[in-house]
Order: sequence, then structure tokens, then C-alpha cells
Amino acid sequence: MEPGRLVHVRIAARDPARAARFYADCFGWTVGELDDRAVRFLTPGGVAGSFWAGGEPSSAGPELYVGVPDVVRAVARAVQLGAMRIARPGPGPDGATVASLLDPEGNRVCVWEAPGSGKERARADGKDGAHE
Repeated sequence: MEPGRLVHVRIAARDPARAARFYADCFGWTVGELDDRAVRFLTPGGVAGSFWAGGEPSSAGPELYVGVPDVVRAVARAVQLGAMRIARPGPGPDGATVASLLDPEGNRVCVWEAPGSGKERARADGKDGAHE
């Protein structure tokens, strides 16, 4: 194993199956049963992890940043699937556009659109795809 390589992410969830459905439907993660207290996942980028019922979700913990082709559409889709938007799309590190959400379990997740996507005009017009 390569030293320093991220090998697993564990995300607290009151209902691991519900969390898994949200991330599968919203971001295309592959999910599968691990045991009665957890559901495993694999992201399109190859990061593996699990949603587990062993702790309380918290926005004070680590933040997940998920790459998306269009932040506005990703926010709208996430809200449709039960997330709550907590920060409108705006500037992020390295010129990215990011928005912050709470997933249906209460964990903070941010959507990240790489710079140069051509979507800046819509955001400048105030069309962020989510409700206030």
C-alpha cells in the first residue's frame, strides 16, 4: 500500500441504507451491503468507504467534496433527494465553484465544479438551482 493513500472513508448515518441510496442516486456511487450496521460504497474515483450506524452524523466532522460537472444542477438534484442546501454556489479553492449541503443524515457534503466550466454566467445572474 502506498503510504499516505486514502484507503477508506467512514461516514456516520442513522440509516446507512438511506445514506447509501442518496449518494448512489445523487453522485453515482456504487453501494453494497457490508453488514447489518453498515453499507459500503465506492466512488467513481475509486475511494472506498462505508456508511455506518455506529455514531451520530455531524457537520463538525470532515467535509466531503464531490466533483460534479455542474454545481447548480447537483445542488438541485441533491435537494430533490432530501439534502438541505446550507451555502449557495460560490468561489472555492483553485478557482472551483462549490456549494455546501447537509445530506439526509445530517453530514456536510460539498459539491465541487472545476474552473472553466462556462457556467459562471448563470451563477452571476443569481440562478443557483436551489431554493432559499
